[in-house]
Amino acid sequence: MFGTIWREIYSPLLWMCWAWATLVVAIAGPFGTFGAQPLVWRLIYWGVLIAVAIIIAVCLRFFWRIILAGRPDWQQDVAVSMCLAVVVAPCVVALNRLLVLPDALRTMGLLSVIGSVIAISFCMIAIRRLLHEQASLVPSGLRKDRLFTWFSADNGARLSRISSDNHHIRVITNDGEEHRLLMRLRDAVAEIDLEPGLWVHRSHWVARSEIVRVVRESGREVVELTSGVTVPIGPKYRPNLITAGVISA
Repeated sequence: MFGTIWREIYSPLLWMCWAWATLVVAIAGPFGTFGAQPLVWRLIYWGVLIAVAIIIAVCLRFFWRIILAGRPDWQQDVAVSMCLAVVVAPCVVALNRLLVLPDALRTMGLLSVIGSVIAISFCMIAIRRLLHEQASLVPSGLRKDRLFTWFSADNGARLSRISSDNHHIRVITNDGEEHRLLMRLRDAVAEIDLEPGLWVHRSHWVARSEIVRVVRESGREVVELTSGVTVPIGPKYRPNLITAGVISA
């Protein structure tokens, strides 16, 4: 779990947004911080506040992604924004009292901070959606499935198969690397938006390009992959292979 959260926090794009947001807000100096404090002080003040909010938001998004798995993304966004406001707002008010900032205390009451955090959260969500749409315009040969944002892999790596492992999943890429994530299989498959693949068993998803043939082992059908590994076929998922033309009815 902590490895997954750390990978999201470590995203260079995330901290690029943090740097720009800090610079813009520090120059603007809202809530009485412009006239009261010099630019360097404002950079530190807003930089710390925004960084803490980002880290809390990443943790909250991970939590709500599990709780609201399978629900529309906007529900997760609303839940994260509301929880972030409730957690961050009291911290901001307490920090202003600690630093003895009269102007900020007058203009940044608890309710106004909650409203500001919610508004800023929705703006960040809109920016994230826009960036996602722009990413979809990148040539398909340069794009990767969303699932790759959950772990580090070589640029040329593609998904080979995914298997359940208790509360975790094992993601195997075509270069033979294996990555273990705290995630449900169905949630992982929902993050695959490019690589064509099939559910062949309740515990296994395989990329279509990795399937060689279907053979029998110990009296049951299994899928043989290009790596030589065999994956069992569940009766419920056999129609998927028929529809894909891997086997005949």
